Amino acid sequence: MIIRNKILLLIILLSLSFCEDNTSDLYQDEKLEIALNNAEEFESLLSLLISRNGKLVVEEYYNGYSQDSLHDVRSVTKSITSILVGIAIDKGFIESEKDYISKYLKPIVDIWESDKDSITIEHLLTMTGGFLWTPIGDWSDYSKWYNASDQIDFVMRRPILENPGEVFNYNDGASHLLSVIVSEASQMSTSDFADKYLFGPLGIDTRPWDMDNRGYQKGNVALSLQSMDMIKIGKLYLNHGKWKNERIISSSWIENSTRKHIDTFSGYFGRGYGYLWWIDEKDGMEYYFANGYGGQFIVVVPDLDMVITATNNWRIPENKANSNWYETASLIIDQIIPSVK
Repeated sequence: MIIRNKILLLIILLSLSFCEDNTSDLYQDEKLEIALNNAEEFESLLSLLISRNGKLVVEEYYNGYSQDSLHDVRSVTKSITSILVGIAIDKGFIESEKDYISKYLKPIVDIWESDKDSITIEHLLTMTGGFLWTPIGDWSDYSKWYNASDQIDFVMRRPILENPGEVFNYNDGASHLLSVIVSEASQMSTSDFADKYLFGPLGIDTRPWDMDNRGYQKGNVALSLQSMDMIKIGKLYLNHGKWKNERIISSSWIENSTRKHIDTFSGYFGRGYGYLWWIDEKDGMEYYFANGYGGQFIVVVPDLDMVITATNNWRIPENKANSNWYETASLIIDQIIPSVK
């Protein structure tokens, strides 16, 4: 359902509340209207979609963006890669997230260093691989990884600073290795694997997905999606891995990947981390989300049967992109979620 008139939207939202539990104040309509009006003032916002009780109740596009537009969702890609790891385990390509990464990577790495022997797939999923890695700022290792002649070799030559599994350290390079593992385990490109087992069943066409210098899809960034694709991903998780009564991924994987495995020590939004999903709570309600640089989000609120997605233009100065991320996160977490009881 496409709702463009906000007055009609509020009438429908209120009618839904009566139908569901006969509670007239399910939606704080003034709060939601204020949030939507605030969103219109965001200079870089491209889309804002809300699905509630399985129905698309808000679908707004901004700044020349449209339903058909494709957008590089940056690190939201990581959460998609997490889904693919879970499917690969469900299908038997990977035995378990407890597998050591050496099982899949050692054959394709020229020099294997013994300090990597104890790293498991789960450590990569929880950002606890122990690698020396600077995640943000002027000295971020992302740019070095991006420009490396061999991105796999670049990560595997990083020294181990912490015992795997003990310390959260956001690491773009390590999460890319999960795409390589999916590809090596299935003997398919990660893109083809996604098309067969995830995108195809969800009715998502083949999407652009950048590759590293060896030809592996990047497991950390650079997957392009439409905004409705992001809603579908959120609804798949909200529906415990089923899509139109078809089992896409096991409910146990979703439950395990969206519970807190480690603290991130973030001061705001996402103080816990699962399997490449961020986790937090608002007013006693837990939510989890896929999170991309510059303000790309898939936010799932199970208690409200709600998925919220947003995309922003991130090809702007870094300080502005970071500001957009915070403003969009705050809009979703501090305004939209509280507008629903």
